Amino acid sequence: MKIKFLKAGSGDSILIQDEGHNILIDGGNDSKYLLKEIEVIYANNEKIDLLIITHHDDDHIQGIIDVLNIDKFQKNFIKRVIFNSPRKFLDLLPQNSNSRLLSYSQAYDVENILMDLDIPWDITTENTPDFKIGNMDLAILAPKEIDIKKYAEDKDAKLLSNKIKDWNTDLSEILEYLDDFSQDTSSSNRTSIVLLLTHNELKYLFTGDITPNRLKKIIDNLYEIQNNEKPVRFEIIKLPHHGSYRSLNKKILEKISCENFVISTNSNKDNLPNKTTLGKVIKYANRIDKINFYFNYSEALNKLNISKQDMVKYEFNLISNNEEYGYCF
Repeated sequence: MKIKFLKAGSGDSILIQDEGHNILIDGGNDSKYLLKEIEVIYANNEKIDLLIITHHDDDHIQGIIDVLNIDKFQKNFIKRVIFNSPRKFLDLLPQNSNSRLLSYSQAYDVENILMDLDIPWDITTENTPDFKIGNMDLAILAPKEIDIKKYAEDKDAKLLSNKIKDWNTDLSEILEYLDDFSQDTSSSNRTSIVLLLTHNELKYLFTGDITPNRLKKIIDNLYEIQNNEKPVRFEIIKLPHHGSYRSLNKKILEKISCENFVISTNSNKDNLPNKTTLGKVIKYANRIDKINFYFNYSEALNKLNISKQDMVKYEFNLISNNEEYGYCF
């Protein structure tokens, strides 16, 4: 199995490939490398077995629009789409709902393209049954249906930007003064799809831009399933919301065990990633060995201004993209 964290601007675009099967999670807001990968899949007479659009945000949707607007990818190339679109969830709301006051912009664009091309799509929640694609077992862990309905009814819903820029703050100072006072509570990010993929008994967690409150409940549930005996083990975790310090907290990290964390962003939006996020992982996450932070853009890694001495002292590595298109596991 290959997992490719593509360079996709400030957002996410993740391509998972195994024995001729292809899963695409989001399209970012720069589709240059995504389109190249899609061309290779098409040339190999393969399909996109599953397309997941995690939520309604430009840096997750725009690249998908770019793909769908290319003629040769419009007929039977994408086998299944999961997209919690406004229109389908509006239909689930009461008739007197004010939800139609909310503008979803690009989400509506995706809906219109899918309908024009007669490509069906499913909505999904944490109650969606688990399913398989080839040797990959997939479980949808979020969102809750109630969170999507609340978002659809919120005429003032908007994405909250990151406010701090901590790239020039010394890591030792960050570790000394860590706190979880500021947390993301935005209704839009709360609706993000979270995917758990299991392959050869190894677990991979793809978090989209999920809020920490929802992520904590997900980890708590997984922890309880294994009788609260040990931290939940993951091979790789894609850090939520491009490494925002407001999307992660101590209570989440203390119940997970992982060495490999991925940050997906070109660092051109909202001062992300935050060095504080790395500090939280370093201090609170359980690990068997050194922690590795993987970046699909070297620019994001370099802006953090972290010294080799700090990496040795606090036992972690910063690893830049290993391919022109991003990072490939």
